[in-house]
Amino acid sequence: EPGRNGRRNGADDSAYRRDSGMRRISNFDDFFEAPIGLGGALELRDFGEEANSWVSNRGQRAGTEGRGGAEYAQARPPARRGLPARSPAQQVIADQIVRLEREIRRFNPNEAFLNPPGGSHSPQTLQGLQRRLEELQRAPVIDRNTGWPIQRYIGDSRGNNMIEPLGGRTVPGKNPVDTHTLYPNGSNYHRLNPQGHGARKTPHSHGHLEGTGPNMKGQGPSIDIYGNVVPWDSPDAHWPIR
Repeated sequence: EPGRNGRRNGADDSAYRRDSGMRRISNFDDFFEAPIGLGGALELRDFGEEANSWVSNRGQRAGTEGRGGAEYAQARPPARRGLPARSPAQQVIADQIVRLEREIRRFNPNEAFLNPPGGSHSPQTLQGLQRRLEELQRAPVIDRNTGWPIQRYIGDSRGNNMIEPLGGRTVPGKNPVDTHTLYPNGSNYHRLNPQGHGARKTPHSHGHLEGTGPNMKGQGPSIDIYGNVVPWDSPDAHWPIR
């Protein structure tokens, strides 16, 4: 019969080892080495999930398994201690990946990236991001106020900008200092009036939804700076400029 705490003592212990073919591995732990063909060196129960760290049990009495056993037998992987150092070439790739991701998010703020902890330095990742950026650069940029694709931006020396819609063009107004951008059908898109017009001499500009054609008769509804339709003679239809 086993002795205290499940141990076999004296002659009983020696007889058990002799009869079973087991050999004690340590003088302090109840671990025995199994003979070849009996399933390995340690019993599987010693590596169960119930095994606790010896640090937390230090100074405590052993349980039914005795000192050692589950207390010492833990099959845990070593802790990760930081990331491996990158080579200079890998660091260059990692920096390029960060720049590409920043540019991609400029076009699409909701773009998601699946990178390992610490960031990626994979050449395949770099190539994939380059292709994605090229796709976004080819995609049309939409004017959220009108829903029309932007063909190019027209600016003056004071930093005032106008949008030229896709398929449209830019022409001077009746007053040579004025500039108009047009929809493909010739209706006004933006009007820049640096000297004002009529009774309104303050510099301003206008925005319009697509109309039916050229000139005032074909001009579409006036909009404010947020894209809302407003009366053509309202203050909101006259955009402040520099």
